[in-house]
Amino acid sequence: MGSSWEIPKNLNWDKIKDDAIGIDLGTTRCCCAVSRSKGVVETVALDNSGERLLPSFVGYDEENVKCGQIVIDRINNYSNSTVFDIKRIIGRKFSDIIVDPSWTFSLKSDNNNNPLIQTEYCGNLITLSPSQVSATLLKHVKTESEKFQGKKLKNVVVTIPAVFSGQQCNDTIQASNLAEFNSVTLLPEPVAAAFSYFFDREIPNNSNMPLFDLGGGTLDVCVFRIFNNKINIISKSGDSEIGGRNFDNVLFEYLKQKLKNDFNINNIDKKKYKLLSKCQEIKETLSVVNDYSFDVSDFETSINAFIKITREKFEQLSLNLMEKIKTTINMALNDKGEGIRPNEINSILLVGGGSRMPMIKNLLHNIFPDAEQRIKINPDEAVAKGAAYYACHLISNQVMKDQILAESNSEFRNENVFLKDIKNGPDEVASTLLGRGTMESSIVIFPHGLIEGETTLIGKHWLLGFKGH
Repeated sequence: MGSSWEIPKNLNWDKIKDDAIGIDLGTTRCCCAVSRSKGVVETVALDNSGERLLPSFVGYDEENVKCGQIVIDRINNYSNSTVFDIKRIIGRKFSDIIVDPSWTFSLKSDNNNNPLIQTEYCGNLITLSPSQVSATLLKHVKTESEKFQGKKLKNVVVTIPAVFSGQQCNDTIQASNLAEFNSVTLLPEPVAAAFSYFFDREIPNNSNMPLFDLGGGTLDVCVFRIFNNKINIISKSGDSEIGGRNFDNVLFEYLKQKLKNDFNINNIDKKKYKLLSKCQEIKETLSVVNDYSFDVSDFETSINAFIKITREKFEQLSLNLMEKIKTTINMALNDKGEGIRPNEINSILLVGGGSRMPMIKNLLHNIFPDAEQRIKINPDEAVAKGAAYYACHLISNQVMKDQILAESNSEFRNENVFLKDIKNGPDEVASTLLGRGTMESSIVIFPHGLIEGETTLIGKHWLLGFKGH
């Protein structure tokens, strides 16, 4: 069996008020939701233009560090001061990281094979940890949310991929603390999305339901069973190297070669980020229409011509990516020997902007021919709203200790790790331990074990409960 989470229901809104905040800290975009009056959860505008999806870009070209679209708009002039894709770096070993050729920053290793980021701050070379960069994004989101709520927000639920390792969870908590959150709960993104979907809908009891989450930088696939108002993850798989940006990249390489071969435009690298942004636009447009006319004059003013890109061509270019996604789905169906048969599935939840692509919907239909594809919530905002609902649940039940509620590849690989006499999942564990330790202590809950330590950093810790095979 996997992990279990109670779906937030019957919340005490008099306790919650406007104190709950959930953050989807995405590879390419961040989204935030907060509790409002009368039991409403709303997403927050994260920049001056009112956009609720904040690009996960940080710019260090001026004394006041910037985040979001303004960094992308200035990237051609300040590429040496721009950092992004931090979620693909945080918590990983330097030797395990695949360097993306589009990165404008450089990586180096510390003495323990941990990655450090080198970029320019006001023209001077600086070195940052991934947690520091991630903290800058979180601090920006926190500031904008506090403006929206008109008050300080101390406790947060931050979402993470279901396949994040213990170190990745650890570093995300550190980033949240650096952003001045007092209490941090990490929640798997698929679980958050399911919370968002089922918060005000009928819950199909004792049925298996896959959740497919194709975000900007990561892919999560899990199968959960709902029983007695609880979500039980029974199998999962994921790929931290596949996301919507990979589909942008295949269009980028195609157009780069077309511009070079057909129009003798060889200096496209100087406008690399402009072309990447255009490729994202093309990808999103081809989810709605069958073709797109790419204006060559945007990249060479002396040439009046267009490159026609069809949905069929885009799908052909994406075949390798689609095979990897198919493999990930099959791995999820067979994780832990569950051997879930596709014909047992009658519905599937789709989350993440990438799930809008017709080729994704067709792939899922081919694998699960009898399943209804449920996209009745905004796939870009579902994870953030689910995190906010869970924050409401924690406040309502007075459980605001630091927790990691995540499947992980931690050092504790024995599936049968429990706190003795605790049978009802992580909420009861957290409630039971509420009086233990100091206010600064953290509770770390993995499906593989439960650890308690004196700080939010997983360093000195001990296993509270273990049940062997």
